[in-house]
Formats: sequence, structure tokens, C-alpha cells
Amino acid sequence: MAIGEIFLSSLIQVLLDKLVSMGLDYAQREGISPTLPYKCEKMLETINEVLDDAEDKQLDGDHLVKRWLDNVRDLAYDLEDLLDEFEIEAAQAKSEAESSTSRGQLKRKFPFFSRPHSLTSETKLLEIADRFEEIIKRKSLLSLRKNVVDRSQYTDERLPSTSLSETQFSGEKEEEQILELLTGEAENGNTTLSIVPIVGMGGIGKTALAQRLYNDAKVSSYFEKRAWVCVSDVFNVLDITKTILRSITEVSDEGEDLNRLQVKLKDSLSGKKFLVVLDDVWNENYGRWTTLLKPFEAGAKGSKIIITTRNYTVVSITGASSYPLKELSLNNCISLLAFHALKMKNFERHRDLETIGKKIAEKCKGSPLAAKVLGGLLRDKRNPDQWEAILNSRMWDLPMGENDEVIRVLKLSYVHLPSYLKRCFVYCAIFPKDYEIERDELVHLWIAEGFLMEEDQKIIS
Repeated sequence: MAIGEIFLSSLIQVLLDKLVSMGLDYAQREGISPTLPYKCEKMLETINEVLDDAEDKQLDGDHLVKRWLDNVRDLAYDLEDLLDEFEIEAAQAKSEAESSTSRGQLKRKFPFFSRPHSLTSETKLLEIADRFEEIIKRKSLLSLRKNVVDRSQYTDERLPSTSLSETQFSGEKEEEQILELLTGEAENGNTTLSIVPIVGMGGIGKTALAQRLYNDAKVSSYFEKRAWVCVSDVFNVLDITKTILRSITEVSDEGEDLNRLQVKLKDSLSGKKFLVVLDDVWNENYGRWTTLLKPFEAGAKGSKIIITTRNYTVVSITGASSYPLKELSLNNCISLLAFHALKMKNFERHRDLETIGKKIAEKCKGSPLAAKVLGGLLRDKRNPDQWEAILNSRMWDLPMGENDEVIRVLKLSYVHLPSYLKRCFVYCAIFPKDYEIERDELVHLWIAEGFLMEEDQKIIS
């Protein structure tokens, strides 16, 4: 589903909020018929009522519905632009009213209060209302159904529960093995540098396992130097070397070329036992891999490089034996889902949800991340109909590649977000993969875009 398509449902709700809060007030101030913004509001509500069904049918490849949604989106953007104009003018009027000493001065300084401007605004609203009517007529021909289940507005009170720590379901055996490999003197005495690949499907817990190992007290005391790099799909030897050197020396050398940086890194690691984690590696180029490894040859015996990857070809170029993480068993997946949805290890106290919960857990295909996300999505829902809506979502029928259950689950989770959070979430797509986003900076960007109302800002902060 494209970003523009999943953005629509959140935009509709934002427009409704704006129409309710400012449409009538602006119409009264500008001498526009108050029935116009009210009419637009009601037609927008009618569209919003069938939006879930329309988006589901679009997923099934209904081209007529897709065209209808495209028209709705175009109209929504035009209405948003007009409401933004109203909002700017209202802010200007308020600011001037506070500093002006008379109403006469206000009218002379702001000609938009004159009748010609009102006629322009009314003409634009009439045009938008006419387009709304045409879209409503076409809606009837498409047989779109009203939303059966509201995806985001449930407010069930959480049942009281005691503090419960999450049981670790994946990687326990592998963690013990790798920990022994990292710190075992017998193994470390025979080799200068060892590569430890952790491999498995997306969301299986590779990075989480690497983090536990990296932060283990025994590991911290065993290695003199440690560094962590999130590599992702761009295997840039220069950038990776810079990041490792910065972690090892705590000094930035942004202007250096690769050769000079690798000499510095080699000198910094010479004779020292180190641990480097290369997270999320996709590189299949043997030449780049060997170039990256050159400085590490100077380290002391027992030095280690952990890599996490989904790609077994990556493992093959390292020449090392991999540590594959297996999918969760169904029972463990059910337990993990129950923990995050109900704060319990099973469904014993929620027998009405047990059958549906097990079927949802099967959808996770052994992915702990999928189970956690779905559990979080269901955490405030105690009505079996709400769980059925998740189980029967058309999102499960989306064409995906192998092991893409996490993508389906994340999309499903997005659909059930409150409208103001949907806009904020989609905005994050402008950042590149693995970009480190500063929280406060992001919130300010959301505010600048007008995504957050005053009450939303309080929730986010």
C-alpha cells in the first residue's frame, strides 16, 4: 500500500476536526452561509464511514474503488489547503486585534475582511461541496459498506495486573553458546579474530540477542575495546570504519580518507582484545568485506566480530559457522501474544479470547516481533469482536515475499492507530532507513506541519 493511500484515513479525521473547530466560526465572521461548512462536514463523515471498506476493496485490486479513493484524496487535499487559509487569516486577525486600538484600524490593515474576499471563499467552498456530492453519488454505486468495527476508538478499561517480566522466548540456547564462544579462554586462545554470524528472518530477535551479548557484564569486562555499527543495506566501508574508530577512540575524523582512517584504527586496536558488532548486514561483495577487515588483524587473540543478517550469502563470504535463530514455536508465540495483550502468560482468565488468540498467533509465523506488535495492538481490547476484526483483516491477504509477516503486522498496527498518530507516523517515511531521529526535533517538525493540535502535543510530550 502506498504512503498516499494509507495517509488518507488520518487526513479525513483531521479535516473533520478542523471543520468542527473553525469552519462555522469562520463562516460567521466572513458572512458566508453557515450551511456550507456544515454540509461539507456531514459529507466528509459519510465518506469516512465507508473508508475502511473502500481501502480493503482497494487491497483486493478493485480499480473503480481505487479511482474513487484517488478523487477523495485530491478533494481532501484541496479542502485542507482552504482550511489552512482560513486558519492563517484567523491567526492574523487575532494578532492584529490584540495590538489594534480600534476596529476601523483593523479593517483598513486587513482587506480580507471585505466582501470580495468572502465571495472568493464562498465560491471555493461551493466548488468543494459540489465535488463532495459527486463523490457521495459514486459511493452508492460502489456498494461500499459502513465500518463495522471502529479501528482506533476503543476505550476499554485495562484489567488490573501485577508486574510481570517478559519471558525470553527466542535465542536462549544460542545466547549461551555465543557467550561461551566470546569469553571462553580455550576457544579464544587458538585464533586472532573470529567472526560470529547470527542469522534469521526479520523480527526474529537477531539484534536483540546481539544487544544482550554486547551489554553482558562478562563481555564488557572481557574485551578492552567495543564498538557497535548499524550497517543496513548500504555497506560503505569508509562510513563503517569511521563509526568504529569513533567508538574506539572517542575522536571524530570526518575529513580523513579510508587509508588514513584504517591506519589509525589498526594502531588503536593493536594488541588489544576487541568486540565489534555489525548489525543488519546485507553486503555480498567479498572485496568490500576483506577491505573492511584489514585493520582488525592487529588485534589480540580472542577478538571477535558479531554480524547479524537475514542473508545466508553474507554468512558464506565470512567463512564462519552461523548461529541461526529459529522461529518461535506456536505455544511460545501464543504466550508472547498473551503477555503483551493481556499481561498474562496464557489465556486461562480470558477463555472467550483463547480460540481467536491462538489463530492470531498462527498468523505471526513464529516471529516474536509480530507477536509483540499484535499483542500491543490488542492490549486495550477485551471484546472478542475486536479480536475477530484483527484476525479477519484483508491485510493478511496482501501479496508479500517470503518471511514478510512482520510487514503485514506493522501495516495492520498502523491501520488501528488514532488519526493524529497516523499522520505523525507516515511523516517519518521521509527519513532514510536507520536514520537516528531526535525526539524533540521530530515533534517540532510535526507541529510545524500542523499535524498536532494542542491536546495532541500534550499526549506526545
